Amino acid sequence: MGQGYRERFESMAEELRSNRNVRVIKLALGRPGARAEIANAERRAGGALPNGVERFYREMNGFSLEWEHTVESIRSHDSSDRGFVELLPIGRVFASWRGQTWFADIEGGETYRPVKPFDRFQPEACAAFYQPPGKAPEDRVYYHYFGEILEATGYTFPEYVDRLLASRGFFYWIVTLCAGLQSTREATSFRQKMPLIFDDFEDALFHPARPV
Repeated sequence: MGQGYRERFESMAEELRSNRNVRVIKLALGRPGARAEIANAERRAGGALPNGVERFYREMNGFSLEWEHTVESIRSHDSSDRGFVELLPIGRVFASWRGQTWFADIEGGETYRPVKPFDRFQPEACAAFYQPPGKAPEDRVYYHYFGEILEATGYTFPEYVDRLLASRGFFYWIVTLCAGLQSTREATSFRQKMPLIFDDFEDALFHPARPV
């Protein structure tokens, strides 16, 4: 049997601490989620949590990480030199986000999108589930930039976590999973810098999922 989620996050944390190219700024692993809190989240999710979510939260009810790389030859001296992960407690994920997950439509108004952020890696952006009104959330993960963008990645939560661990949460790494964002500055920076910071970087993991 392979490692559980908690063991894998602990292994990533230890690897970061021992990496000569990295300085860890913040690191916190949540305690296992309470059964009552997970059950309440399941009710809020229409009776079914996305694939892999319950198992993750049974092991750790959130995770927070910030680090910066120290490779001077590629330093930008801003947030793009850092990694950020903010996996929210399950009670927060499936709470109401009305008034926060909005973006402008083509008519200039505002349209509510029922997304449920779970990795709030920046104040303005997150990885999220999409939960249509009256239904359970979709299994696939979305990238959401508050006020502007909701972009599908095509990956399930366990697949997202696999890539999160491999990316170590590098600045805006999630855009590499979005078909419409491949040419962004963030995607380019990720692909240029990651191999210089981490010897085990696997570029093949960081591309949009192929349609099922």
